[in-house]
Amino acid sequence: MKTFNLFITFFLCLTSVACVNSAVKQTASRNSTGNIGEVIKTFTRSNDANEFLNFADLYSNLPVEAQKQELTATNQALADNPNDLLQRMKLVMIYGLPSSNLFDGQKAQNLLQQLLQENVLFHSQLDFGHLLFDYLIAINKANKSNRDDQKRVESAQQKNEVLQVKLDATQQKLEAVQQKLNELKNIEKSMSERELAPRK
Repeated sequence: MKTFNLFITFFLCLTSVACVNSAVKQTASRNSTGNIGEVIKTFTRSNDANEFLNFADLYSNLPVEAQKQELTATNQALADNPNDLLQRMKLVMIYGLPSSNLFDGQKAQNLLQQLLQENVLFHSQLDFGHLLFDYLIAINKANKSNRDDQKRVESAQQKNEVLQVKLDATQQKLEAVQQKLNELKNIEKSMSERELAPRK
């Protein structure tokens, strides 16, 4: 239930992007199959989370290949300037947004944790960062629980398969023993019939 609430809160935060200038939206839609980095760069840099929200909204609507291109462009930008806050946060969202085809919750959590520890986020940026971090912790915990459950199911299935093999082998042995018993009974019956038969 807590994970669901975090998920809903996270998406309510993303929907606040509706106030973004429609011209930016049109530009993004015209470039929906390409790099959205240029669109993001046109936003005014400030201490609020609008740039993060705008990127999240635009990135979420990109097709798979365009998301991969955005990852490549973001990594290149970080290679040129490792301290670029927007690019670092973009990388977190590329790996951490639930709509991302490149989702890697643990990697996103590690990257965001480093950002939060550096105290480089301010005001609503920090609020957004904490909200996203809480979501990542919850989703990673749920994924780990699912993996553990899957391992237990697979382990139980393997044990059942081993038990089935042993059961089949035991069944075959029982059938072999029963066959020998039947043969012995037939021999005993045959001998008894010979003894009871009148001698000529």
